Parts: sequence; structure tokens; C-alpha cells
Amino acid sequence: MRRIAARCWKSRFARFVQSYGVVSLGVKLDVRPSAIYHWIRGTTAPRPVHAEIMKQLARERGSRLTMDEIYEHSRLLRADGLRLGPMLPAKPTTAPVQSVPASQ
Repeated sequence: MRRIAARCWKSRFARFVQSYGVVSLGVKLDVRPSAIYHWIRGTTAPRPVHAEIMKQLARERGSRLTMDEIYEHSRLLRADGLRLGPMLPAKPTTAPVQSVPASQ
């Protein structure tokens, strides 16, 4: 698996995930570690039910994690313009259709 850019791990949400451990958190949330890495890269965000569980897990560890901090993570990454994956063309790159004269 490719390494995630160091700046993806700087938010409070990402630091919580890192301290808890991606695999351990995945077990608690019943999600695959790959889903959590998508959250950290900012390509997706956790579902509200998962965010609530993470808030509770953080509280149990004596930390505070808010819904805003969880969801702000992906918004900030997108706003920073991090490359999240292969860039797709803005428009399809198909050749123009040429009309064929009807045979007479």
C-alpha cells in the first residue's frame, strides 16, 4: 500500500486514528483498514455512526474529538488541493463523430 502524505496525519482526527491504530480502530468500527486510510487521505469521510463511535472511543481515552474535527479533516485536505488519486480529464476525450453520407 502506498504511503499517505505526512501532512494527511496532522489534524486532530488523524492523530487520534494514528494513536488508536488503524487496524484496532477498524475492528471497533467494523470497517476495513482501507476505509480508514481513505478517510485519512480525504477521499471519503466516515459515516455519522462511525464518527459518533470515534468520539466515544476518544472520550474513553481521555481525549476530545468533535464531529467538526472529524469532518473538517477531509474538507481541509480537499481545499489544500492534495492530489487524492489519478487525475481524470474534465471532459470525455472522445473523437468527434463524423457523419457518413448515405449510399444512394
